[in-house]
Amino acid sequence: MTRRIVVIELRRSAALWIGVLAAAFAWAMTSDGERWDGLWMATVLLHHNILWSIWPLVLAAGAWQGRRDRAAGVTELLTSTPRPGAGRTAPLAAVLAGCLAGGYVLGLLYWLVRAMLAASYQPPGWYWPILVGALGVTAAALLGLGLGRLMPSRLTAPLLAVGAVVAIIVPQVLWEDAGSRALLLVPGYHGSTDDYSTVALRGVAGQAAWFVALAATGWALLVAGTRRTKLLAVLPAALGLAVALSVLPAADRAAPRDPLAVELVCADGEPRVCVTRLYEPVLPQLVDPARRALATLGRLPQPPTAVVQETGRYGSDVEQRRDTVHLSLTVSGDGTISTGAGSIEEDILDGAGTWKCGAADADADAWNRIDAARAAAGLWLRGATAAPEDLWTPVRELADRALATLATLPADVQVARVAAMRDAALDCRPDLYDVLTTT
Repeated sequence: MTRRIVVIELRRSAALWIGVLAAAFAWAMTSDGERWDGLWMATVLLHHNILWSIWPLVLAAGAWQGRRDRAAGVTELLTSTPRPGAGRTAPLAAVLAGCLAGGYVLGLLYWLVRAMLAASYQPPGWYWPILVGALGVTAAALLGLGLGRLMPSRLTAPLLAVGAVVAIIVPQVLWEDAGSRALLLVPGYHGSTDDYSTVALRGVAGQAAWFVALAATGWALLVAGTRRTKLLAVLPAALGLAVALSVLPAADRAAPRDPLAVELVCADGEPRVCVTRLYEPVLPQLVDPARRALATLGRLPQPPTAVVQETGRYGSDVEQRRDTVHLSLTVSGDGTISTGAGSIEEDILDGAGTWKCGAADADADAWNRIDAARAAAGLWLRGATAAPEDLWTPVRELADRALATLATLPADVQVARVAAMRDAALDCRPDLYDVLTTT
């Protein structure tokens, strides 16, 4: 009997189509043509992050379904039957929650398979964000059903959607800087993440407890028959809130770095060329150009003898080592190393094998001079006499001027100037251009 009711709900209700829309929405929001498929965990976290946008829609869809009996004018008829309220509503709740949670998970399937095929490293616990996300969608569906049954108005669904958007945005505006653990109660929130992030089990447990509590409250509202039971339906949410807040970590600890993902994997032979385990599939592309660049840098005193992928963000402060080129590695969607306008070798020679740093983000003039000094050093090492035309005009003009200045100097002085600029860059100083042209 129950199976027959479930089949009827699938045929007659909008649950199946809403689930298809959820899958299409999740698929579209997770797509990124510039993203390398090997970022397995990052893909899962990106998919989980879309909960913030899908959750209000699921809540509204549940509320719209929840007012169905009142809209059809059969509420009194159904309540007069001997079948218990929970038994009557369970098929609809199961079908709606199942279709929506299933659609949410299916929206990830295509991108997850692509990530698995491209990656050589399987991140531990990669499935937790998927399961917690599906639980969050189920909670939204049941809570929407319960509130729709409690307030069977045409306005309930749109008002709930707007209220959910406000409830998602406001805490992030108010508490983002404070890093409150309450932020992790917001669907889809994981704090700041990058390619190497994973999930903290305390965060998973706290979010799961919160969503289970919301689902229990939604179910209690759905089957409540008296005013007293409707009031008592709030208790699971209150208890879940207390449990979640006691379990959740601080917001900035919810997505720690996976130590295995950042572990270095090095190519056979010398000089040493290494990437993180997460990027191991692109190591063969890097080895030959990296070793050619190290040979070129050998013209300088105390040259670097290794190229190692740096996990710090480009432009951030990095504790550089003199014997190592700290390389910021970007991989395109097709799995090739992205180098902008130049080659991998040119990228390594830029700044004579140093990390780009030394000025405030908003100081455009300082960055122009730093970029020009770095470009001029790389061009000089390659034997070029002029900057390429595709270089940004202020930087190109400065770089040409620096190359012209170097060309007037004796060969040993040119080497000393570039070596001095490299020393300044290793110390993250902002006066690279002055060191290269006037010291």
